[in-house]
Amino acid sequence: MRISTSATWSNALSNLMLAQERQNTANDQVSSQKVATDLMGYGRTSEIIASYQSSLSRTNAYIDVTQTVSDRLDSQNIALTTTGDAITGAKDQLMSALANADGTTIMVDMQGSFAATLSGLNFQHNGQFLFAGGSDNGAPVTTKSLAELGGLTSVSDAFTNGTVKKSSQIDANTNIQTGMLASDLGTKVMTIFKEIQNYNDDPATGPFGASLTDAQKEFLSTKSQEFSAAYDDILQQSSLNGTMQTRVENTQTSLKGQASSLSNLVESRTAADMSKAYTDMQQAQVAVQASAQVLSNLSSSSLLNLLK
Repeated sequence: MRISTSATWSNALSNLMLAQERQNTANDQVSSQKVATDLMGYGRTSEIIASYQSSLSRTNAYIDVTQTVSDRLDSQNIALTTTGDAITGAKDQLMSALANADGTTIMVDMQGSFAATLSGLNFQHNGQFLFAGGSDNGAPVTTKSLAELGGLTSVSDAFTNGTVKKSSQIDANTNIQTGMLASDLGTKVMTIFKEIQNYNDDPATGPFGASLTDAQKEFLSTKSQEFSAAYDDILQQSSLNGTMQTRVENTQTSLKGQASSLSNLVESRTAADMSKAYTDMQQAQVAVQASAQVLSNLSSSSLLNLLK
């Protein structure tokens, strides 16, 4: 019977360790479905994979930004629609009063339209005021009633918004300004409301009563036309908002396509061949068993056993 030597033991042990290493690698590939668990395992292709992953990370970050901007623009659309509807309602109320030559409910109606306009100009998104211009935690219009508005020295005193219009980097090359200011949107309509309030409060011209005078009819007719002009301004801003929504949506679609392509590139470099991985795992298991058997046989044929 052949007596084992230290060299034989060393070779057998080395073969077992290599077989176990191959088995562990195959097990990792089967469980993770990846060629390796870190970039070092990809050798010379690791730099390419790292570059793809970095680009994918940046692209996904821009996708998150476009979603945030898109949500904000959706809220702005609601706010602008609310403001526009309030202005249209005020105009229709004046036209109805003129048609009936009765101004009894004009100021009550104007207060309702004024409140609806405030709802639009003070609209909030995620707890912040949309049109606050950097002062997002405070309402951009603080005047609560027509009477309060009428008592102001200037319409500008009704606005407390800042001057910063929000902008966002929606891709590597595009920075888009999406923010709007309450003072830009509301000065014209607030001026009309103030003038109606002041006209009604002035003993020489008001108040509006059950029978409108010719002068009051002429005044209200002028104000109804001014409401129409104010609505056109809001409509223009709504159109601009819609254009920005489309641009952001198109950018987001493009970014998602880029992300998909980059993900496929990363996958093509990192995904394990599962049929090969299963085969390697089975072969490694056989090799481990065979190496272990060799060690067992060497152990039983050692000089110590022969001397017993």
